[in-house]
Amino acid sequence: MKGTQDLRHRLAQHDALSDSNTEDSLEGLDSQELLLRALPCSMKEKRLLRQLRASAGRDVSSWVAWRKRQSWAHKQLQEGIWNLVRIFQLWKAPLDEIGGNFGPGIQSYFTFLRFLLFINFLAVLLATGFILLPVTITQEITVFHTGLGAEPECMNYSSDVSHRSAWQRFQDIFTGKGPLEHSYLFYGAYHVKQDRNNHYNVHLAYLLSILGYLFACFIWILRRIVANLVQWQMLRWEFKPCVNARIFTEWDFCIQSPEAATLKQRNIYNGLKIDLAEQIRHLQNQQRTRKQLAQLYLLRLLINGVILLLMGAAFYCIHVATEISQGYSQEDAASLGVLSQYLPPVVISVVNILLPLLFHILAQLEGSSPNTEVNLTLVRCVILKLSSLGMFLFFLGRRVLCIGNRSALQCQQCGYNKLYQCWETHIGQEMYKMTLFSFLTTLASAFLISPLRRLLTKHSSCSLVQWLGKEEFLVPHNVLDIVAGQTVIWIGIFFCPLLPLLGCVFTFLIFYIKKYTLLQYCQPSTQLFRASHSKFLFQIMLLLGLFLAYTPLGYVISRVSPSQACGLFTNYSTPWQAVPEALSHLPMSAQLVLSYATSNVFCFSLLMLLSLILTVYISQVQANRQVTERLKRQCVLCVQEKWCLVRELAQLLVELP
Repeated sequence: MKGTQDLRHRLAQHDALSDSNTEDSLEGLDSQELLLRALPCSMKEKRLLRQLRASAGRDVSSWVAWRKRQSWAHKQLQEGIWNLVRIFQLWKAPLDEIGGNFGPGIQSYFTFLRFLLFINFLAVLLATGFILLPVTITQEITVFHTGLGAEPECMNYSSDVSHRSAWQRFQDIFTGKGPLEHSYLFYGAYHVKQDRNNHYNVHLAYLLSILGYLFACFIWILRRIVANLVQWQMLRWEFKPCVNARIFTEWDFCIQSPEAATLKQRNIYNGLKIDLAEQIRHLQNQQRTRKQLAQLYLLRLLINGVILLLMGAAFYCIHVATEISQGYSQEDAASLGVLSQYLPPVVISVVNILLPLLFHILAQLEGSSPNTEVNLTLVRCVILKLSSLGMFLFFLGRRVLCIGNRSALQCQQCGYNKLYQCWETHIGQEMYKMTLFSFLTTLASAFLISPLRRLLTKHSSCSLVQWLGKEEFLVPHNVLDIVAGQTVIWIGIFFCPLLPLLGCVFTFLIFYIKKYTLLQYCQPSTQLFRASHSKFLFQIMLLLGLFLAYTPLGYVISRVSPSQACGLFTNYSTPWQAVPEALSHLPMSAQLVLSYATSNVFCFSLLMLLSLILTVYISQVQANRQVTERLKRQCVLCVQEKWCLVRELAQLLVELP
C-alpha cells in the first residue's frame, strides 16, 4: 500500500503541474497515461491507479472527453484493420515456415516473388481497364485497318487460321502463332478507327497506360530501395547490437502455439549464426597481412578474368543462335517445328544455368564472407542474364527493324523488314516464348532434376555424386531467373499487353513449386546471409532490369515506324506522335501550360529545385552522422568513467580495515 500511495502522490503532483486550460486538457490526459505506463509497478497496481483516478474525476469539459473517446476509438479501429490485413496477407504462413526452417535470406526470395506478383497484377488492372475493355466495347472495330499512304508490299498480313491441323494448334500454344497471334494477347489484334466524336482516345490510353505503369514500377522499386538502404546501413558493423541484447529483446511474447514458438526460435538461432559468422570474418579480415591481401587480390583478378572469358563465349553462342533462328523464313521455321523457334531461349537458358553454378564455385574460391559471396554471385549472374537478353534484343532488332542496315532492299519500302508485316506481334511472340520457356525450365528443374539428384545422392556411392551432395537452395541462381523473367515482361508489355497476366499466373505457381522443392529436396544452406542485404540487392537488380526495358521501348516508341498492316498506330509515323496530336485538341490555355512544362526553362528550374532539396538532405545526413559519432564517443566515455568508479571503489574497500 505504501508503494501505491507513493504512485498516487506522484500522479497528484503531475496533475497539479498540468495546465488548467481546456485546450490543453487532452494533452494532459495523454501525458498522464504515458506517465502511468512508465511507472515501475505491476499491471494490477496500474489498473488500481486508473480506477482511483477515474473515480476521483477531473475538471474537463465534455468536448475534451468526447475527443478522448474518439481518439481511443480511432486507434482501436486502426489496430483492428491492421490485424485483419495481416490475417489475409498473401502467403504469410508459408513465409513464416520458410523463414524458420531456412533463414531470412531464403525467405526474402519468396517475399520478392510476392512483390513481383503485385507488380504484374497492377499491369493487368491497367491493361484491362484502359485498353482491353474500351477496345471490346467500342463498336468501330475492324479486322483490317489500312494506314494512310501505306505501301501495298507492307500490307500482306493475313489473319486466316482456319486451315490448321490439331498438331499445329498444339504448337501454337508454345509459339504464339495461329489463333493466339490474332487474339488480344498481342499488339496486332487491337484495331480501332479514329473518330473525333469519340471522347476516349484508345491510342493515347494504350501508350500512356504502359508508360505510366513503367513509371509507377520505377517509383515503387525506388521507394523499396530507399527503405532497404536505411535498414542496411543501420545493420552495418558499427551499429550492430550485442548478442545478449538480441537474446533478451527479440522474443515475441504474443506467441501461443508451439509451432510458432519453434519457428521463432529457429529465426533467432539463424540470426545469431549470421552475426557470429560475420564477427569471425571481420576479425579474420583485420588480422590479414599484406602478403595475404596481395594473394587475395591476385586470386580475385584471375577469377574475374576467367569470368569475362566465360561471358564472352556465352555472348557469342547467343549471337549465333539468334542469327540462325531469325535467318529462317517463316515457311522454313514452320517445317522445322517449334525447336528452331526456341533456339535463342534454349541457348540463353543453358548459358544461365551453367555459368551461375561456375560463378558460385568461383566465389567460394575467393574466400569471401557469406554475404559478400552471395552478393558477388548475384551481381555477376544478373549482369550475365541482362547482358545476354540485351544482345538478343539487339540482334533481333537488327533483323526485324533493320537497325544499322536501313539500306537493305527489304527495309527500304516499309521502314522495317517487310518479311515481318506485323513486326510488333513478332517481337511480342519472342517475349512470349521466352516467358513460357522460363516457366517450363522451372517445372523441369523442380520435377525432373531435383528428384533425380536426391535419388542419386541417397543411393549412389560415386565420389562425384557425394561431392555434389544434397541440393541447396541457391538464392542468386533463383533471383537471376525471376529478375530476368520480369525484365522480359516489361520489354514485351508494349508488344504483348496481356503478358503480365501470364506473369501473374507463372509467379503464383512458381512460389508453390519453389516452396515444394525447398521443403522436399533442399537442405538448409551452410551459408546464411542477412535478409536486409539480399532485399536491397534484389531491388537494385530489378531496377537495372527496368532500365534495360526502358531502352528498347523508348527507341521503339519514339523512333521506329509502326506496322502499316496491323495495330493501333498505323496512321502515325511513330507511336509517340499520338501524344502531340491528342494534345492539339486541347484548349489553348492547356497547350500553353504543357508547352511551358516541357520547355528548357521549366526543366532547368526543376533541376535547380531538386539539387537544392538534395543538398539539404545530404547536409542533414552528414549532421546526423556527426551526432551519432558524438553519442557513440559519449557512451564509450560513460562506460570508461563507470569502470574508473568501480576500480576506485574496489581500492577503497581494500584499504578499509
